[in-house]
Amino acid sequence: MKDASGYVVVISSTRRRMKLKRLLGFMLCVFLTGSSVILLDRVTGEESQTTRIFTDPSGVQSADIGQNFTVNINISNVVDLYAWQTGIAFNPGVLECTGFYEGEFLRRSGETTIFVKHFKDMNNTLGTVYFRGCCLLGAVPGVNGSGQLAYVTFRAVGIGVSDFHLTDVLLLNTELEDIEFEVAESFTVPVYGIDYGVEIANNLKGVSNPTDPPLSGVFDTAFSVHDKKISFDALTMEDWFCQVSIPKELLRCNALSEWTIKVDGAPISYIATENATYTSLHFNHSKGNHTVEIIGTEIITGNPPDLAPPPLLVVVAVALLGLASLTLALVDFKRTRRVLGYGTTSPSTNSFL
Repeated sequence: MKDASGYVVVISSTRRRMKLKRLLGFMLCVFLTGSSVILLDRVTGEESQTTRIFTDPSGVQSADIGQNFTVNINISNVVDLYAWQTGIAFNPGVLECTGFYEGEFLRRSGETTIFVKHFKDMNNTLGTVYFRGCCLLGAVPGVNGSGQLAYVTFRAVGIGVSDFHLTDVLLLNTELEDIEFEVAESFTVPVYGIDYGVEIANNLKGVSNPTDPPLSGVFDTAFSVHDKKISFDALTMEDWFCQVSIPKELLRCNALSEWTIKVDGAPISYIATENATYTSLHFNHSKGNHTVEIIGTEIITGNPPDLAPPPLLVVVAVALLGLASLTLALVDFKRTRRVLGYGTTSPSTNSFL
């Protein structure tokens, strides 16, 4: 029959086909999104295979004199590690070192290891523990993976924050060839009562068994509110890279191209990237002893103490504001009384006024 019901059947079929197409399109989007996530995870996994050496924690805050701390020196994603070397620098106004010990990483091989230290040992006045070294003995395989190279013990001698920086880092494989690595560390920037962490990744490298260490590492970290500047000294025995990640809540520029990086007073080129919380600046330079300056355009957080109004002025301002508000309230109250007809009432009948 050619009636209205026939047309309804045709229309319903068309709608079903449209819904099926939409469903297939949605499933395709889900598949492509899932595939992208898997590929991204694989890429991220590949990038994470960089050999890193770092302290855990990266810094400590002392609240009591006499407080004890243990700091691990860890390694991640290393292949064929046969020997390692590193020292550590700290804040001597906050901590003193009480010991530096071999960790479990090379021992996990089950082979014999030897652990040695520099004849200077440590200098708690300067905040330096001179390098220690550890290696396997004999023609044995190196160790792969992640773990604890060493651990360092400290005692608090003051109240405050101490960051840790590794010095004279060297990693060798079974052929006694250098293993490329990245040192991951940070330093604390206190601004207007808030502590911010500036992250530093670098490959500052030492030499085997230096006679006058430290010959590599990050030293004398500083932050200038007035100059909007981060600065530190970098020592290395080979050409190096550095990536500094700065919290946006601390320091930033309106555009990535507005940052200035100077090494020994001379501007250098850099690559800038950012995410929601950090701006990362990557640059390369030659070996030696260098002073690095990173300059932004805007301090974000807090207000400088010298710009805050003195307490007396605040009190006076609040008092004047309160007096003005009270005066306006009384005027409005009198006008309201007149409108309601209370303006001629005698004081005796309304003494509460």
